[in-house]
Amino acid sequence: MRVRDFLRRDLSCLERDTTIRQAIHLLENSGLSSLPVVDEEGKVVGIISERDIIRALLPSYMDMLHSTSFLPSLDQLKRKLEEIGNHPVEQYMTREVVAVQPEDTDLYAADLMLRKGLKQLPVVDREGHLVGMVRRIDLLSRL
Repeated sequence: MRVRDFLRRDLSCLERDTTIRQAIHLLENSGLSSLPVVDEEGKVVGIISERDIIRALLPSYMDMLHSTSFLPSLDQLKRKLEEIGNHPVEQYMTREVVAVQPEDTDLYAADLMLRKGLKQLPVVDREGHLVGMVRRIDLLSRL
């Protein structure tokens, strides 16, 4: 089976200048854990995920300590969100986009998700324009 046979054609996406606050709202309403970021031509230039935003909220020492015992308080996280809430997603997005094309097989998409630890993949045409999304559940429901 090809990705085009089961991709979600919902083109929920963000532009580079979408604020973090707006991104959080769109992620919540879409029920997705990440959204593609597109340029003026509709080409995917990045992905912003819940994880990217949480990482931006936590102090950099968390990456070094790898321990939740040093987590800041929720008040500190709230203050940090107020600080970065109006920043553009472009500052925090993942720029190395892992994507599939409509002609790719379901097996290829599943393998990519497993190897990269991704919950979903953008589907792009040969020029890199967003044409849809594939989630893990989309693959599972086809089995």
